Amino acid sequence: MIDNEFTVKKVIGMGGSSKVFLALNKEGQKVAIKAIRKDKNYKRATACNMLQREHDMLEKLVDHPNIISPLGCNFDGEAEMNGEVEPVMYNVLEYAHNGALSRFVRYTGGIEEEISRLFILQICDAIQFIHNQGFAHLDIKLENILLDEFFNIKVADLGSCISVSENGGLIKNRRGTALYMAPEVASLKPKQKFNGKAADIYSLGVTIYLLLTGEFPNLQEKENTSITTGSDSSDIEMKDESQKPLEKFSKLSEPMKYLLQKMLHSDPSERPTITEILSYPDLCRPVDSLLISDAFSEMTYRKKYILSYCKTSGEGSSRHIIP
Repeated sequence: MIDNEFTVKKVIGMGGSSKVFLALNKEGQKVAIKAIRKDKNYKRATACNMLQREHDMLEKLVDHPNIISPLGCNFDGEAEMNGEVEPVMYNVLEYAHNGALSRFVRYTGGIEEEISRLFILQICDAIQFIHNQGFAHLDIKLENILLDEFFNIKVADLGSCISVSENGGLIKNRRGTALYMAPEVASLKPKQKFNGKAADIYSLGVTIYLLLTGEFPNLQEKENTSITTGSDSSDIEMKDESQKPLEKFSKLSEPMKYLLQKMLHSDPSERPTITEILSYPDLCRPVDSLLISDAFSEMTYRKKYILSYCKTSGEGSSRHIIP
């Protein structure tokens, strides 16, 4: 129980110092609660700052259907766990019934390009909204792309989000997740800065590549940008890039290959803006009801497979996808 207002049902996510719970409010509605136990530990203090920043950012970005909605917060709350009361701070968030898109990719592999196009458009639309409001997300990754009950995209985890409306959009502090991080961010040195929106485009390119192939891209510094596969993520299975170089990338359409190569360019000035990506002819083709229906059927099938697999294997990861 949290603040005698939310009944905690189960843990549905963990990250750093925070936990995400499925809870019921007093009306019996499902909500997600991201909570951090408050103490004097430095890492927890940093996490608390990120939690508060996330709430502030979500309040400013509340009007987009593909960004998770804030439902409340309490930075001086109390949680009763195992008979003990602990001080916590927490955000109450819209509950994404179908969990993280990364779970689907982990257990069932990359998603066919045309169905992925529907997800890519929704993700890009959310990122465009964030950029147009003068912010950069700075932690775009498949684990932060959630799905509602109808498999619509909900971009989440805005704790790293920061304003880029000043200083030419340049940022001096490294943020993000290593596997998704743009090279200029990963190699950032003291007193150096990077373009936040351009870094987002690189992370978005990694996310799209992973969505399509089930593997991480590994860019090789060559005259012509080439992409090979590899991964060291805990949420996506490791791949040996020497065994299947370019195998899955080669199966993508030529327009998609070209777009990904531009997004994953080592030079941030060569990457397209999010508006240019959404204007890309092969991507912005109309979305009809048949594609929406096909995507729903495909994801429903994958969800059933994951739930069945987790049940028979005893792996327990079905908690992230709740029927």
